[in-house]
Amino acid sequence: MTNEIKTINMPKWGMEMSEGDINAWYFAVGDQVNAGDDLVDIETSKIINTVTAADSGILRAILGATGETHAVGALLGVIASVETSDADIQAFIASNASAAAEAVAEVAAPVAAAIETAPVVISQPASGLSKLAEGEDDSLVAASPVARRLAAEYGVNLNNITGTGRHDRVSKWDLETAVLAAGGRLIGNASSITAAGTAQFGDDSHIKATPVARRIAAQLGINLLECRVSGDRGRVCKADVEAVAALKNKLPAQTDASTAVSSSNTVESQPIGCMRKTIAARLQASKQTAPHFRVHIDAEIDALLEVRKQINSSNSDAKVSVNDFIVKACASALLKVPAINVQFDGEQLSYFSNADISVAVAIDDGLITPIVTDANHKGLVEISNTTRDLATRAKLGRLKPEEFQGGSFCISNLGMYGIKQFDAIINPPQGAILAVGAGEQRPVVKDGQLAVATVMSLTLSSDHRIIDGAVAAQFMSVLKAYLEQPATMLG
Repeated sequence: MTNEIKTINMPKWGMEMSEGDINAWYFAVGDQVNAGDDLVDIETSKIINTVTAADSGILRAILGATGETHAVGALLGVIASVETSDADIQAFIASNASAAAEAVAEVAAPVAAAIETAPVVISQPASGLSKLAEGEDDSLVAASPVARRLAAEYGVNLNNITGTGRHDRVSKWDLETAVLAAGGRLIGNASSITAAGTAQFGDDSHIKATPVARRIAAQLGINLLECRVSGDRGRVCKADVEAVAALKNKLPAQTDASTAVSSSNTVESQPIGCMRKTIAARLQASKQTAPHFRVHIDAEIDALLEVRKQINSSNSDAKVSVNDFIVKACASALLKVPAINVQFDGEQLSYFSNADISVAVAIDDGLITPIVTDANHKGLVEISNTTRDLATRAKLGRLKPEEFQGGSFCISNLGMYGIKQFDAIINPPQGAILAVGAGEQRPVVKDGQLAVATVMSLTLSSDHRIIDGAVAAQFMSVLKAYLEQPATMLG
């Protein structure tokens, strides 16, 4: 009965989200799930969030495997009571044709018969898999729940598997690839291995794949069901097919003369993740559509450094950084020059009454820009605490969409790496971004005399379609004054 069947669907977090990657399942098919339990981690273009169970029951099917990409609303899994028959589960999944076409459902047998019908390894060749079973305790190896469960069923020690998942975690694909490479056979009825080691996965015509990938797969005798999905829009790409072919030694021989030269250099190919794809697309669009106009200025920050020292020494809880001063100075300058405090979507200008400043934070998979909202109303200590909290949660992938989507201005600071000066690419739909270099001791001329001062180089990139050169220059002049006389922005 379908009214007893509860679905797990790809959620929509934020207006810009159209798809997500399955990062990890916390339960396996056949496990009891209680309402409120964490079910599955979903990675979007910027964050990782966890889907929690809305209902209790048995996890009867998983349609979104770890590492796969699915559209918002796609059916990822099914929860039902133990009394619900397998036939009802299968019929329900079949009725969701769009979701069923994206992945092969993994359906659990009734709990009463789970032990008798549990999948087993089918005549694994001992010589290859025995080597994968050797090794020390693998309980501390980073692995997805699915990979760890399958490793136990295959008798594989995770110390022998090279992880390619997020943070080098062993994924289901990594485990199955290693088993195939060792001459083993995959678990379950979905596939079997011939004596020659060829995987017979059945009809792959429904698998989404690029034309090039499908053509190469046909030429090399690769079934698309064997391939990991890392292409755009959830498609098998050329690299996915070649990865399987390489494992089976099916790649065509290279005839180029350059291959005759031996080399100890190794090349590791990895598909780019959802976040990197989004960053690439946004930055390319920004460079192609927004004519970047740049202005550069130097600011002496010795007075700023002295005020910072006084604040941090007088307040044991304060850890105000130079970047916090820059955020505050930009917020103050944006109110003085509101034409910079703008978003542009290509047709409409949106001016902001407050300064919502995005601060670029480097994370493992790329770059994210959490927002210090209403920075013009915040003091330095509050800005410091807010920025530190946002940066910490950004690196953990735990920001809410509204905490990094939007913003009226952006700051990118590479000064901590010793970078003196650079040009940043505008973060659309914002109209401008400030690139901040390192503060360093430089010779300067004061009152006709040579002196030494701590100087910081600042470069503003603005969208010349909406921001005139004179306006950008005015903003930089105001910003320089605030940085060189920090007391004027603290009143």
